[in-house]
Amino acid sequence: MPSPLDQITFRLPKLDDTFAVFPDNGLNPDFSKIRVESREWINQYNDIVCGPKMRALMGNCNFELVNSYFYPYADGARLRATMYLTSILWLYDEFTDTVAGAEATYVEILVARALREPDFHDDTWISRMMKSGDFREKNEVLDISSYVAFRRETSAVRTCFDLVEYFAGLDLPQHVHEDPVYISGYNSAIDLVFWTNDLFSYNMEQAKGHGGANVVTVIMKSKGVDLQTAIDFLSGYCEALTSQLQESRRILAARDDPVYSKDAVRIIDAFGDWVRGNDQWSFATERYFGQENHIIKKTRIVKLKAPFSDSLALNE
Repeated sequence: MPSPLDQITFRLPKLDDTFAVFPDNGLNPDFSKIRVESREWINQYNDIVCGPKMRALMGNCNFELVNSYFYPYADGARLRATMYLTSILWLYDEFTDTVAGAEATYVEILVARALREPDFHDDTWISRMMKSGDFREKNEVLDISSYVAFRRETSAVRTCFDLVEYFAGLDLPQHVHEDPVYISGYNSAIDLVFWTNDLFSYNMEQAKGHGGANVVTVIMKSKGVDLQTAIDFLSGYCEALTSQLQESRRILAARDDPVYSKDAVRIIDAFGDWVRGNDQWSFATERYFGQENHIIKKTRIVKLKAPFSDSLALNE
């Protein structure tokens, strides 16, 4: 496989053109007010875990904004809940980036127990927060189909997709969740989010030595292609997934049962908010492209970072 560092720059596809088929429902009108409340809450834990530089970086990422794109119709209480969850997931992600596989596994168990066992409390910051990654360590690169299956189950997107029904005030019956057409739409949406996220985070992750757990690296290794060819393949795959999501909606909308034609379609449309909003937020924040985010959005040209450049420890 060609080394990605053989290339000095790479070109991002204009996925915003691909995702323009999904309506742009704008920002949640309660964003500014709820953002202040959410930031005050998560800062209790950021101050414990993160050093001043990392706290500044986390603040500039504006994670609360992503919820405003993802859930434009959520009321204030539901938007607050989604912001809290997203803040937990991002801090958890940053924390597990700094630990080895065994410790990361322990943290996973800790999180699960904190959520499932009302009386469990070990007095750690992560346990208190919840109460109110082996592949990377081994530098193992999966094939494409295995990685997709792995990413669907380990990505936080599945958890966040559950909130779509919550904010919409719907509880789809189990037979809808088991319907092959609905599953097709669900899977295409979740794949679009993580393929896009992997694309935008690739430069940062490969610089930290975490590039093996990224679909761009998976494509390069599986197909024996260079970085730009892998990115172009990803772009085409996103177009196919977008068509799959639209086809799922079309079939569900044509059914006589309103549970499918109205309620399930409402959720599929909300997945479209996620897909389009994820792309919009990725260039509205400094999370992936730093202070060059607006320039890169326009030019689509990204300079490849040298290994471990701009890598920031959690306690810095």
